[in-house]
Amino acid sequence: MNLPGSSVYGVDVTDGTLKAVQLVRRGRTLRLVGSWRIPYHRDEDPARGAVKALRTFLQTARPDGLAQLVLSAPDRGHVSRTYLVPAMDPGRVAELVRYELLAELQLPEEDLLLRHHVRKGVVEQQVHALALEAGPVNAFLSALQAERVPFDELQPPGYALASFVEHERPLGRDRVLLGVGETSTELVLMREDGLWTRHLPLGRAQEEDPARLAERLALEVEAATRFLLPRDVEFKPVDVVLTEEGALGPQLTTELKRVLRLPVTRFGELPRIDTDHLKHGSATEAQTLAMGKALGLALTGCGLARFPCAVVRGTPRRDATRRLPLAGVSLTLSALGLLGVTQLAVARADALEDALSGDLPGEMRALVARSDETRGQLSDRLARADGLLSLARRRPAVLAVRTALSRVAEVVAGRGSETLHVDSVWLSTGDGGRPGVLTITLDADPRRDEALPGALAESFRGVPGEVAVEGPERAPTPGLSRWTVEVTLP
Repeated sequence: MNLPGSSVYGVDVTDGTLKAVQLVRRGRTLRLVGSWRIPYHRDEDPARGAVKALRTFLQTARPDGLAQLVLSAPDRGHVSRTYLVPAMDPGRVAELVRYELLAELQLPEEDLLLRHHVRKGVVEQQVHALALEAGPVNAFLSALQAERVPFDELQPPGYALASFVEHERPLGRDRVLLGVGETSTELVLMREDGLWTRHLPLGRAQEEDPARLAERLALEVEAATRFLLPRDVEFKPVDVVLTEEGALGPQLTTELKRVLRLPVTRFGELPRIDTDHLKHGSATEAQTLAMGKALGLALTGCGLARFPCAVVRGTPRRDATRRLPLAGVSLTLSALGLLGVTQLAVARADALEDALSGDLPGEMRALVARSDETRGQLSDRLARADGLLSLARRRPAVLAVRTALSRVAEVVAGRGSETLHVDSVWLSTGDGGRPGVLTITLDADPRRDEALPGALAESFRGVPGEVAVEGPERAPTPGLSRWTVEVTLP
């Protein structure tokens, strides 16, 4: 549940350091308001150290009952795959994932947690599948329960890292993500048509020499490319995105450039998240900007993650607790209104009874009761009629939205080898006599600048409503042009 203005805490405890951030979403505005960092990699028992760090974080941050807590799931030894399948029923997708993973792993189903996320495409849909060992996840859940640590979801840290990078710096090209922590590294291979993740038990604590660590990571990237990706998939990354503790110094960045022969990207700012209201808890600004996994977990709670895939959901009582204050306010107002009406009715009935004689007061009460019943039935029918009329009025606008999105899909499908992808889609509903507006933002290769306006105008011909194409402008991603299509809905 994502209440307007509610806060979300993303907490990662998978690589020897607890990293947590607090995001607040109000409409289209996303604010980063808090960050915390608690190392625990020197603890002899990493699992115990992670839970101890969680308890310390909760005592320090003190999240209220309305806040969501999204935690990282233990994913050591997990298996990640992407399947491209035609559109089908969700139940069939789940069965396909179960069959493929169990056939590949040859392990009992009760020893695994099988999860997946479906991302719909123009012609076919991507199914990002995940198989995790049930033992470590169940042990983590038992420790959380024993320490009374609340949470709403456990999410895969690799998927969270991918969601953060896609939210802040989308590219639409092949790239490698490395979240290098103290005791482990999250490795993510990203393509437009797939996502593959791997947990590496290799971090700065195991290899203190940056040059040697970079060489070992390069070997892991090569092995993951060879064994995780299908044989017919060509993978040519254009950069390496580095986050977590490995991104806090220049040494590892320099060595990764040398061994991988690719540009290395680190986050010196957050283009789409407002950081002006940030109050650091136990983390500096540089440390906060390197918390890729924690930021991705918080984005999931805000409903903005591109790859959400809940491993475990928390107790429903947390959601009920958030609803309770709103329900209490509504109930209080209703009770006060009902009390006032009741007192007024009783007073008027007593006055009539004093003024009239015989059985007239009883007859009047019966007439009032029948009148109230008739008015109630009339009110119900008027409400149903208003609902049907509203639905009928919305139908042309809904048809216009669906038509516009299908036309954009046609243009994107004909892009050939040049870059062209949808960056964002925003629907502003009409109110106060103003029509709704559908805004579609596209990032494209500048070589398409001359042909793209004509292609968009031709594709949108016949779409209900007024269509305006604006551009090109410089896109946030270097080397790309930004175009905006606005459809004024009927």
